[in-house]
Amino acid sequence: MPNPQFLNSPRITDLLSARLNEQLVALGHIASYGDGQLIQSRGDDKRGVSIVREGAVRVGTVGIDGSFVTTSVLGPGQCYGEFTLFAGLPRTHDISAIGATLVNQIPGKQFIALFNQEPELSKALLITTLVRTHGVLEFLDDLRRLPLPVRVAKFMLGATGSHDQQPCINIRQDELAFTFGVSRVSMGKVLKQLEQQQLISRGYGKIYINNVDQLQSW
Repeated sequence: MPNPQFLNSPRITDLLSARLNEQLVALGHIASYGDGQLIQSRGDDKRGVSIVREGAVRVGTVGIDGSFVTTSVLGPGQCYGEFTLFAGLPRTHDISAIGATLVNQIPGKQFIALFNQEPELSKALLITTLVRTHGVLEFLDDLRRLPLPVRVAKFMLGATGSHDQQPCINIRQDELAFTFGVSRVSMGKVLKQLEQQQLISRGYGKIYINNVDQLQSW
């Protein structure tokens, strides 16, 4: 997927008033999922918008070998599924829960009715969509202009959305390689280069950024 992580993209809940957030909760229902539980499947034609309320969801596709390849991760306040309403498209990815997760699932008819009545909701959705589209365009531009180590570093900075002492990105090396269309060996060399410069540290299925400011400066 272009721009694999959207953890630092706008939360639609932050762009809406408390009143509208309460209305969205009331229009849908809160579904509870356990770690790894499937929320939706690629090809589903159920129309509606979902908002992560607690936890996080992993968006991706199942590879030929049966492995799940992550293409994005969405956290609390972020939404998905809007293209099923406005473009009439089926679900393009499988989505599963990361840890204990609560998702507010709003049926299409109810969401559209509120959307038509509330300019604030349409503006918030437009902002969210445009920021994600900008991220995709930047990612595609990076593919043409920047060397792989720089593209990987930009991805990791975009995936953190945090200036914690040591942010952690939950992604495997093979998932990262798939994201950038390179071999696992090539990605391993890139990560080793960043690790030798003490910019990152690797764990099992995780990449730790040792210092966000230092990586940004690099």
